[in-house]
Amino acid sequence: VDRGVPVLCGALTPTEVLTAIDAGVDAVKLFPVSSMGSRYVKDLRAPFPRTPFIPVGGVGTDEAARFLADGAVAVGVASPLLGDAANGGDLDALRERARRFLKAVQR
Repeated sequence: VDRGVPVLCGALTPTEVLTAIDAGVDAVKLFPVSSMGSRYVKDLRAPFPRTPFIPVGGVGTDEAARFLADGAVAVGVASPLLGDAANGGDLDALRERARRFLKAVQR
């Protein structure tokens, strides 16, 4: 932060979010959100209305749209998008997953 480099700080609890905000981060990466659900982002918006939240960790196509609708500025996806493609798996399946993600978030 001190050097002007954009920082996405990982946090989950409100105390961790506040610590990240106080450090001057650009956005808070909520991790892992898979067990919290999109409602958690909506709940955090009340005490932190100007904080950009980016849910990460188990965000699939169905969850991505809900997180965005509930106030996230973006979502981070890895395994649900990549599947086995990173290990030489099916690239056609990767393309299809990418299409589904795009469709889900462009509503």
